[in-house]
Amino acid sequence: MKKFLKWVAIVFVGLIVLGAIIDATKSPDQKAADQAAREQAAAANAQALADKAKQELASLPSVTASELAHAYDSNTVAADHQFKGKKFKVSGTVSDINTDFMGDPYLVLRSSGNPFMQPQFGFEKEAAAQLAKVSKGSKVLMVCTGKGDVAKTPMAGNCSLL
Repeated sequence: MKKFLKWVAIVFVGLIVLGAIIDATKSPDQKAADQAAREQAAAANAQALADKAKQELASLPSVTASELAHAYDSNTVAADHQFKGKKFKVSGTVSDINTDFMGDPYLVLRSSGNPFMQPQFGFEKEAAAQLAKVSKGSKVLMVCTGKGDVAKTPMAGNCSLL
């Protein structure tokens, strides 16, 4: 068994040395061409990811803050089935910008229902700088994941502004 591992190690080191020698013998033009090919592949991959993200964003259901509040006020079970744990786009007018007890920022959007049960949309701490530019009364469009409700107040998290 020791002889086998010894030979595996020798072959492995040999392949590394062989690769280094081949790389060292490449001309600067070949190295530049290899680098350009890697950059082109990376750009194509980035474009493919961007296209996929656009398609995903376009396929998400859209809802207003008032529609979300009405859905939870009408039937919490049905609203949970439609929104809880699912991504959706939400639009509305900001009525409050605040942080929770953990220091994570959140927005409250106006709804036509009970003013004490307006939907809340949580963000990661890293979004605080972006949210600092938002003001009460401004219109926003976000992508969020539903978290259900707390005492008929719709909650969503993992939000990001569009």
